[in-house]
Amino acid sequence: MDAAARAVRTGHILDLQALTGRVIKIVKAEVRLGQLLPLDDPARDLRIAENVAAKVLRQAADAVTGAWAAACRLTPANDGTGVRATMRLITAVDCPLPERVHEVRRSVFHAALHDLALPLTAVDITVTDISEPEPGPGLGPGRGLGPAVGPAPGPEPPGHPGLPTGGGA
Repeated sequence: MDAAARAVRTGHILDLQALTGRVIKIVKAEVRLGQLLPLDDPARDLRIAENVAAKVLRQAADAVTGAWAAACRLTPANDGTGVRATMRLITAVDCPLPERVHEVRRSVFHAALHDLALPLTAVDITVTDISEPEPGPGLGPGRGLGPAVGPAPGPEPPGHPGLPTGGGA
């Protein structure tokens, strides 16, 4: 990219169409990364791209039986030293929703801490659809039983040391 910029400045334009294509490709790749989020390191200089961290946290939610992450959005919290996760979840109705949401929240906090060293301060979860407990062929997450059931209830119950509470739900 630097060589191409020097060639343009000096008037030795290479293939302008190829150069434009490369610039657009680089810009699109940067946009897909999302914002850079802090990791929990002593110097506070390590960062991770939002889309990479969100992928790991969605996988942690999906690891809970009967739960599927529909979306995960990460935003800076605590003056940029922490991260807040907002997830949309599809869940089976084979157990009470608060229990399932609690399991998902625990799994997401665990992955954030142990897999990423991401200083997660809260995991807000909204259940947006429900699904059959064990989907058959041709069924799966998103082919649920009905519309959103609203935000899942509140913070973590006491007695789970090391887990921050989830903000809204």
